Amino acid sequence: MKCSVKNNLIILLVVILCGCGGYFPTEKTHWPISKGEQHTWYPPDETVLSQRRANQLWLDNLTHEIETLFINHASITKQELYLYESINKVEPQISAIKFKYKKKIESERERKIRMKKDLEMSKLGFISAESKIKKIMAVKPTIVFSVHDYNAAMKYFRDGLFKKSLKAFIKLSKQNPPLFLQDNIQFGMGSIYYRLKKYSMARNHFQKILDDYARGDKRFISYFMLGLIYNVQGEKSRAIFVLDEALGNNPPKKIKNSIHRLINIINDEPSHAPG
Repeated sequence: MKCSVKNNLIILLVVILCGCGGYFPTEKTHWPISKGEQHTWYPPDETVLSQRRANQLWLDNLTHEIETLFINHASITKQELYLYESINKVEPQISAIKFKYKKKIESERERKIRMKKDLEMSKLGFISAESKIKKIMAVKPTIVFSVHDYNAAMKYFRDGLFKKSLKAFIKLSKQNPPLFLQDNIQFGMGSIYYRLKKYSMARNHFQKILDDYARGDKRFISYFMLGLIYNVQGEKSRAIFVLDEALGNNPPKKIKNSIHRLINIINDEPSHAPG
């Protein structure tokens, strides 16, 4: 049995050798071989193999770290992409808001410039007005209406001290008296000038009442006084004309009766020289 197996192995080896022999050249080759190209291979020793294993382990670990970094970076990149998409969604709104507030800022800046100019102009106007007021105050002190002076003028008039009364009324007329007293002051001065027989000056004050204070209570009595003055000055027809004008404006009953009586007196009197 052992012999048979041995023979079979020999036969198999021969067959293999015969099969392989077909790959070798039948004739001897003459390829030139350079000694520089010759290479002798020696199997690495254990030290070299250990170093190679260590290098390969280091490379494997480094590769693993690089892959880990890549995976982590991919996760960060995903977050960045999400943020990028979110920013892109709100970018038009942000741009619109920026444009809107840019316009508002420009508008406020222009308004600030205008306000600054207006303030400067107002300041200059205030300084100018203040300067003018100071000049006026320095030249002419403020005059305040005095009730005491008015009462004094009326007392002088009642007491027949016409010159003192006139002086007080003239002073009052320069004190910017209240409107409801202005016709009274004019009437007081006119009456005093009439008493002093300065008829032309008296006439001016009564006429001023008719021109400027026609709504006051001294209107119709001023007509009456003008009729008296024109008659005293010898202007009978003019006196009648003024008194008729008063009657045409529907005066109160009492003054109306007085005007009629004065007209009758003037008509009954003969013409005479002024005075």
